[in-house]
Amino acid sequence: MLRRNIKFYPIFFGIFVIFLIITRFLNDSKTFAVSVTPESIQQQSSITENLQQPSTYSDDDAERVLREQRLKIAAELSRYNVSAGEELYLEAGGRPVRTVLVSAWRSGSTFLGEILNAVPGNFYHYEPLHKFKKIQIRGPPQSDSALTLLKNMLNCNYQDMNDYFEFGRLHSYQLTHNTRLWENCVAKRELCLDANFTSRFCKLFPFHSMKLVRMRLKLMEDILRDKDFPNLKAVLLVRDPRGVLQSRQHAYWCRPAPDCWEPARVCGDLVSDYRAAQDLHERFPGRVTWLRYEDLALDYSTQTRRLFRFLGLDVSAAVQEFLDSHTNQQDSYIYSTYRVTSEVPFKWKKALSFEFVSHVQDACVEAMELWGYRPAHNRSHMQSEDFVPIGPYQMKL
Repeated sequence: MLRRNIKFYPIFFGIFVIFLIITRFLNDSKTFAVSVTPESIQQQSSITENLQQPSTYSDDDAERVLREQRLKIAAELSRYNVSAGEELYLEAGGRPVRTVLVSAWRSGSTFLGEILNAVPGNFYHYEPLHKFKKIQIRGPPQSDSALTLLKNMLNCNYQDMNDYFEFGRLHSYQLTHNTRLWENCVAKRELCLDANFTSRFCKLFPFHSMKLVRMRLKLMEDILRDKDFPNLKAVLLVRDPRGVLQSRQHAYWCRPAPDCWEPARVCGDLVSDYRAAQDLHERFPGRVTWLRYEDLALDYSTQTRRLFRFLGLDVSAAVQEFLDSHTNQQDSYIYSTYRVTSEVPFKWKKALSFEFVSHVQDACVEAMELWGYRPAHNRSHMQSEDFVPIGPYQMKL
């Protein structure tokens, strides 16, 4: 765990300036853990239309945003019990604390991704592989270009990413989850579509997180080996395939895609990720961990603290506020992260037919056994309050 030794960056900002900035931006800090709701989607739709229209900004606008963001970061870190010296800033030639979350669609990754984004001074690379659409990247040829893109982004190098920015122009959700960047796009929307500005903005932050749902864990070996990322850590998040497929039923885009809808493929990836977690954990000690969504949902406080200890981070007041506000109220919108978390993991027991569950279980015997998911024997057993679908599991190291 990093020790308390706050070093504001840049150093020439005095206590008086920090006081002014804290006062000015205190109310803004709550926007750093923004969640997806129906109302926010409507707002994003309007902004998406604006993103497709030309706007102008000057070099002075960009420099002003960068100056103000440095002060905002300093204000956030002044309330955080973790060191953030110059060695963590790419802008100063350092290396940020980097976390890559690897998961799959509808597996709880948006919720966990936003927990990580609530860390003060965090820059969020949200699902950068959107351009690959509804496939799982398991190897060449897609993995070559995907890994190049991810490494460039982790180094805050957004040059030659025209397809990434074009996707963001047409689909604002690629940008809105990066709340610290997005808040600067409303007035000067072209800033978030500018490679030079985005690269410079990214380099201001001491903590970086990235969420991937289109690439399997085994491919993280290439990134873990890279000398540019010696402190990067990977987190694998998995979910019961029955819960995954029940959740995906409501996603119109899923069923046409075999990688999204076919149980054999879904569970093949769960087996592959289990094997990869074993292998990478052994070859990169202290840099790879894993988590079941059900364990996170049922005991989010304990599991978040365990994960943050692994990452060398402190559960800040902002992280705790996010957890308190997102785990005790319900929003029916499919992409919302507001949930009564204890009610979510086993919703499939009542929502799915036993015929479908049986079909999934037949295709997922090995995956369910490896990850500790218990099979339902019949309809009455499945719907019984006594049936607990999760049991113990062990990563065979």
